[in-house]
Amino acid sequence: MKTRQLLLISVLLLSALWSQATVKYNEGQVMVKGVLFLQEYENPNNYYYLPQYPRLSRNEKGLYELLCMKYVGQGGAETNGGIFHALIEFSMPSEFVETLQKELQEKTANKNATIAGPVPLQQTLKEGENTPGGFQIISSILTNTTGKDAFTRNIIASGHAPLLPGSKAAVSARLSQEGATLLFESLKQPTSDVSVSLNGYYEATTKAYNATVTAESSVIYEHYSKLSNIQSGYTRDQLRKITDDLRRDQSLKIDIFDGGGGSGVDTKNLQGILDAVTDKLIELMFDTQNGWSKEPPREAAVEVNQILGRQERGFFSEVFGGAQDTPYFSDNQFVLKKRTDIRTNKFYLNLSKTAVIRVPFYTSGNLSGIYKNFGADTTYFRTVNLDDADFQRRDVHFQVDGDFAESFKDIFNFVTVSFRKKYGGSQNDATADLIFKRGDLEKGNDIQLIKYPRLGTSTSDWLNYEYRISWSLKGNNLSIKEPSGENQWKSSKASAISLIPPFSRRLVEVDADRTGFKEAKILTATVRFLAIVGGKPQIQKTITLRAGDTSNTSKVTLFHDVNQPVAYQITWYDNKGKASDSELKEITDNYLLLIPPVTE
Repeated sequence: MKTRQLLLISVLLLSALWSQATVKYNEGQVMVKGVLFLQEYENPNNYYYLPQYPRLSRNEKGLYELLCMKYVGQGGAETNGGIFHALIEFSMPSEFVETLQKELQEKTANKNATIAGPVPLQQTLKEGENTPGGFQIISSILTNTTGKDAFTRNIIASGHAPLLPGSKAAVSARLSQEGATLLFESLKQPTSDVSVSLNGYYEATTKAYNATVTAESSVIYEHYSKLSNIQSGYTRDQLRKITDDLRRDQSLKIDIFDGGGGSGVDTKNLQGILDAVTDKLIELMFDTQNGWSKEPPREAAVEVNQILGRQERGFFSEVFGGAQDTPYFSDNQFVLKKRTDIRTNKFYLNLSKTAVIRVPFYTSGNLSGIYKNFGADTTYFRTVNLDDADFQRRDVHFQVDGDFAESFKDIFNFVTVSFRKKYGGSQNDATADLIFKRGDLEKGNDIQLIKYPRLGTSTSDWLNYEYRISWSLKGNNLSIKEPSGENQWKSSKASAISLIPPFSRRLVEVDADRTGFKEAKILTATVRFLAIVGGKPQIQKTITLRAGDTSNTSKVTLFHDVNQPVAYQITWYDNKGKASDSELKEITDNYLLLIPPVTE
């Protein structure tokens, strides 16, 4: 648990450091093997690379996350088509990045240069829209989704650009038959019809404003004065030479770089400071009274009387020299003056302002050469038969035999069919139930369908199935089951089953001469037909014959258990309403002639 917590903290710290790093905009860019490296603003030894283009993503096993599939069905172009699915990432393989480290140090002449990772990228969102605009598929096939003959039936893309480390974008498309064919052919070429475009931005630090002011003021004053004085007796000869030289050197240099407009930084305040400093500096430099260019005090030259004439006796001479009279002094004097006064004032000012700007970038990558390298690899390219053992389904039709459809009016309520398909193993059985009702048969709906899947069964055993039938008889709760055992089933592999009741069918034509009715004074005769159905005798049908009937014959359909007899009984009614019953007789032929009894 502690290890997992430490790993989580490390990941969070790395993410925080990565997200805070900013690079320089117009300094420190280095191109190594086609990869652009940007220098970090805070640490010049760190370089961040900008990936070249988007590429197919790889999973943990190193396999490309790509699927190109064609599928073929029995419905022709309507069911044929293809699927294209790919994951896209914007990064560079780690092994390729490692090879750039040494060359980066050589290119920058900095042995401490280090690849710190990819440039922190962010996605540009389109204002006013709900969908981000950083990721786009460029393809004439995949984007052709409208119209009757569209190459792509639908396409889904994640839309988000994969700009963060480890992030991926996804695109999936379902293609028509023509679109799948064109796309596969396109992927065989050096440049395919599928390109991926990314756009976003990264933050970089740049100089928004930089102004330097350099001022230098020099005032140089030089003075030279020379005097030669030779005295002898009362004769004096003076030679004087004076040279004054004053020189002023004033230098003011202002360099301004204003990138505020491009970086979005307001530089008006900085410009105001620069203007105020410049005005004050100019006033100070060129003010000759109190400023830097003020003249130094001039040196007085050696003038007349600066060296006195014949000199008086001094105190020492008077005290120790006695009262002697010194008539004059003989003087040879030389006076030389030289003065150099240099005043130098220097001023330097640097006003700078940095800004973080958004630098947009646009890049595209093409999915090319994929089929050439992986066309034979079913991991990426495959063709699927929709009618294979996994998808194939079988139809089994059940139909009530037309010769017995009318029996539902007389002896049946309905018939049910129970269906079972066993697969074995862990697969569950496929089961279904059908029911045929009288109303369905009267409408002509005498066929019903059951479908069951193949589920990968590779042999013809998948055609085998089981069923059983239950016939519900009218007038009682009796049901006739086929097979009769509770746990018994019929086996078949036929694609159609005819439902025939477990009875024999007999069509009997009944004939009676109406003239005989008059002679025997018979007005009406009732004929009851009896049969054994399901092992039980029952009156199955009754018909009435009248003397006034226009037709002499009637047809009757009878159903009975196999190999069981069918009988009839007649009741005669004379003109006096007297009834007499005939004996119960077996029907041995399909033609029955009724003769009225002879009256006394």
